[in-house]
Amino acid sequence: MEDKSRTDIKLTPLKAEIETIFNKRNINEDCDTIADLLSPYRKMFRESLSQGRYAEAVTVLLEVLESITYHFVEDEHYNYFDDMYSPDYVCQDMMEAIISSIKSGNFPAEELQRLKDGLEKLKHTEAYEDYGVPYALDLWEKFENFKNS
Repeated sequence: MEDKSRTDIKLTPLKAEIETIFNKRNINEDCDTIADLLSPYRKMFRESLSQGRYAEAVTVLLEVLESITYHFVEDEHYNYFDDMYSPDYVCQDMMEAIISSIKSGNFPAEELQRLKDGLEKLKHTEAYEDYGVPYALDLWEKFENFKNS
């Protein structure tokens, strides 16, 4: 079966930037260097959310999650940590922030649907199905299940 996870991704300038972070030279114990290099995107994401630029925030979050999901398996990140995969903490922080923003009631329906669609695709990746990465998807599922109960 062909892995379509990379063939249908448009390489936008933002995505190209994020992809450079996942250079194999940046892989170290717990993937701390990758997490550190993702921090400016977390900041960009949080600023976008706080300024009401929801489309930009959703784009940043989805592109970071897509890259982590792909590289976790492709570059075998699972070999570089025991119990702490540092990039996942960056993603968890971003997911918590977007869930908080959604709970505030100001999140546009169109962007919420785009977020849901993007996260749904990620749930069917090898990284998530076999390794539970990114854990941020678990946070999203808990939020969705709580909201719908």
